[in-house]
Amino acid sequence: MEISLLSDEQLSDLYSWPQERSFRLNMLLDSDDSSTGDDGTSNSLTSGEDRRLLRIIRNATDVLIVGAASIRAEGWFLPPQGRMAVLSQSGNIPWDSCPDSSRVSSYPSVSALLHSLRDSDINILCEGGKATAQLLSETIGFDDFALTRIGTVENAPLPDFLGESSDLALVSTLSDASHSMTFQYWRRAVEHQ
Repeated sequence: MEISLLSDEQLSDLYSWPQERSFRLNMLLDSDDSSTGDDGTSNSLTSGEDRRLLRIIRNATDVLIVGAASIRAEGWFLPPQGRMAVLSQSGNIPWDSCPDSSRVSSYPSVSALLHSLRDSDINILCEGGKATAQLLSETIGFDDFALTRIGTVENAPLPDFLGESSDLALVSTLSDASHSMTFQYWRRAVEHQ
């Protein structure tokens, strides 16, 4: 089904967060599983429908996790509510351009980030980049994946760098034919520990 045929409310229902704490990955990948285009950012890969879905997913996010390299390359895009957690071993973060540093914290490791999570942090979204997504997939695992795939067929499997996918179910596949994009929504069938 074409994503443009769905309203924001329908997409919000489809990508609704569960009641319990959930770690979700939202990522845009080209046919080579790269998350950046020729310009070194996702800007040359994305589309209006991809940005619309990103905005909808972010609306209910309590914590948005990104790697510092993503911020250095793409700039700051704070979620509409909640806070941003930046993973950075070096601490090289462009704080001078941050629009609201009171909503942003940096962490040198995944364990430090996990230790900082509050009970009220239920909807936790990772947007990468790719190295951050792989690190989080290996250390904590994701409960679901919202992947925008470019130039791939509808039934493309999860990329290898995201780990084992045997306990995941493909919940939804939408398309944006005008941009050769497929929007896959995968959800873990059983809780991970």
